[in-house]
Amino acid sequence: MYTKILFLLLFACVIGKSAGQFRCYACGFSSVDTDTSCLVVTNTTRRVDCRYRYCTIMRQEFIDPSGVVASFIRGCEDDPAYLNHEVTDTTFRTFFRACTNDLCNIGNGIESVMGGALFPNPPSNGLNLLVPGTGTNSATVKHINLLLFLNVMCLIYAKI
Repeated sequence: MYTKILFLLLFACVIGKSAGQFRCYACGFSSVDTDTSCLVVTNTTRRVDCRYRYCTIMRQEFIDPSGVVASFIRGCEDDPAYLNHEVTDTTFRTFFRACTNDLCNIGNGIESVMGGALFPNPPSNGLNLLVPGTGTNSATVKHINLLLFLNVMCLIYAKI
């Protein structure tokens, strides 16, 4: 009986760590919309369970007239186009922001968001470098959890 309880507890720990979720704010705004509530996070801003890796913000402003928001999106993505980067062309100035903590996609989208150490410090206009396998939800951590689980199971069954 003791073995079964230990097995279930270890299994729950491994699965719980591997399948962890966090929440993100999710809303959208377009320059033709009259509802601008997405531009500022409040208690009524929609929250979603994110099964992907990043909470994101994409803010797109017109070059002319300067500073006028053309579109704004808060969401949850697995593979965003950019992490905390700014792209400017002849029509738009677009800010891309990403973070990896619970409800971290706050702010106006111009400043880098905090959460998961993805923001450049000091601020940089260079390319972002994301190294796979780093952080608390990385494949390395899951692999170590699985190895620990298998080792414990071998020890338990060796004593039986």
